[in-house]
Amino acid sequence: MGDYQSGPATPGYGPSATPGYGPPAMPGYGPPATPRPGAPIGYIVVVVVFAVLGGLVDALFSFGMLFATDSCGTSAGSALVCNPAVWAFVVVLPWAGLLAAVLIAAVGAVRARRRGRSPWPVLLVAVAAYLLAAGVAFLLVFGT
Repeated sequence: MGDYQSGPATPGYGPSATPGYGPPAMPGYGPPATPRPGAPIGYIVVVVVFAVLGGLVDALFSFGMLFATDSCGTSAGSALVCNPAVWAFVVVLPWAGLLAAVLIAAVGAVRARRRGRSPWPVLLVAVAAYLLAAGVAFLLVFGT
């Protein structure tokens, strides 16, 4: 009985105790898996709230754009929005900025998470992208 394989197996010793040998472990048994950190719920909530607020602002702006061409064709109608292409561009620009901001926030958060960093600085870049697009649209409508 000098050989450990000739007798009954003692739990915790022998080839079955070595990882990679023996029968596969049954589900629910064995060492617990290392927990993966969850999604940054706070970040996701803030992005969704900002997206909803941006959508409301864009909807209000788009509604206002319905009346932006009322003075076109009169002596006061020399605004940029009297050109149909500019009008369409100005209506689409805030929505494109909102879409870009949401994509920047999502892709940036995934990349930051993979690198083990916080996603919050990316949110500032996303908000800046939206404000830039909305600001350009505002300036085209109310500028000179």
